[in-house]
Amino acid sequence: MADKASKLTLREWLAQHARAEPVHYRDIAEALERDPASVSASLSIEGKQALEDNRPAYFQRVGPGLYQYNDLCEGAVDEELISEVSARAADFNRATRRELRHEIAKLDIDGFTDLARIVLLNVRARIEEAVEVDQYNSTVVIITSWRDDGGHSPVVVYAKKCDYDGKIGSDLIREIRGSLPTHGANQGVLITNGIVTNEGKQEALGYTSRDIKVSVPPVHIMDIEIILNVLMESQTGVRAKDVKVLLLDHEFFKRLRRSS
Repeated sequence: MADKASKLTLREWLAQHARAEPVHYRDIAEALERDPASVSASLSIEGKQALEDNRPAYFQRVGPGLYQYNDLCEGAVDEELISEVSARAADFNRATRRELRHEIAKLDIDGFTDLARIVLLNVRARIEEAVEVDQYNSTVVIITSWRDDGGHSPVVVYAKKCDYDGKIGSDLIREIRGSLPTHGANQGVLITNGIVTNEGKQEALGYTSRDIKVSVPPVHIMDIEIILNVLMESQTGVRAKDVKVLLLDHEFFKRLRRSS
């Protein structure tokens, strides 16, 4: 069974085994006898190529690590129709993204903290062990760790609630970095619905005012755009609607013409 599965391409395997229910990429890799990182990379490349070609990808990402075969890609022979459908879907998705942005801005600090925990869960944080250690000025400080390192290294997370498109500068980044020794952490994370300024991003990367990079603990930035990406990709806070596209079956009519 494994030998037969390993001869299938990734697209063929998804078409056979992931139409009705999504499958985790690690399970796909096991079935195809491939490295999970290789499968994840192949899916990422296909997603980017489909976007560049303005066509449906052969998969849908329906949750963290979960992929399902996209039946719509089989109708891509009618490029004009598919392009039109894709363009309309992109318009709807952009409108939903704008609505999400406004809804997040309406949250109070407790609601935003809950949202920050959901975002952390989607980026592989050990959120079940997270502890809130401080709260002030629409900011909640959370101590957690990453699943990938087995929870050995504490991570300091600042969940900063802003008004719609509020600006975050370098001061908060320096504050986060300065708090790391207190909690025995070697990295920090800023989750905010605000927009981090260029100066703030430079500070997070460790650049001084003279554009000299220094060795400092990293501060990862997850501002509103990244939050929206996480929510849209994991389909959190949004609902997916399937659209059935009916295309002419040319082969069907060819067979009828042959029989006459």
